[in-house]
Amino acid sequence: MNNQHEMSKQQSRNVFTPMRMGGLVAAGAIVLAACGGGSGGRPAAADSMAGMAMPPAAGNASNASAAVATGAVHIKDLAFSPATVTIKAGSTVVWTNDDSIQHDVTFDGGDISSSTLNHNDTFSHTFPTAGTYHYICSIHPFMHGTVIVTP
Repeated sequence: MNNQHEMSKQQSRNVFTPMRMGGLVAAGAIVLAACGGGSGGRPAAADSMAGMAMPPAAGNASNASAAVATGAVHIKDLAFSPATVTIKAGSTVVWTNDDSIQHDVTFDGGDISSSTLNHNDTFSHTFPTAGTYHYICSIHPFMHGTVIVTP
């Protein structure tokens, strides 16, 4: 009988060990989440606000980029880079998805939009008219970008 009693104690220890381990893992996950452990040491807001640059203020040439014939925008880390590109009228902008997840390029009004871009896919658009064109990734609407087209 004593031997059987000893066996049930051993079995009960084995039954509770996985539960204890699960509790430790859960507690560790809670601590990591509270400390922002999943964002590489950056605050969570830094991840969700990526690419939210404001276009340069009118008349503030120090913030404006020089107009170029062809602009390149890379999509990386859930952001358009650069967030604002300045080109001359008649020039083309090429977007390249450097992320491992899908994105798209959708301009305000929906007149200009890409298909879904997988990793390494590109989308290009030629802008014949001067103006300021705002766009987002409709899959991740917090991703914003601007194309400024000069005459």
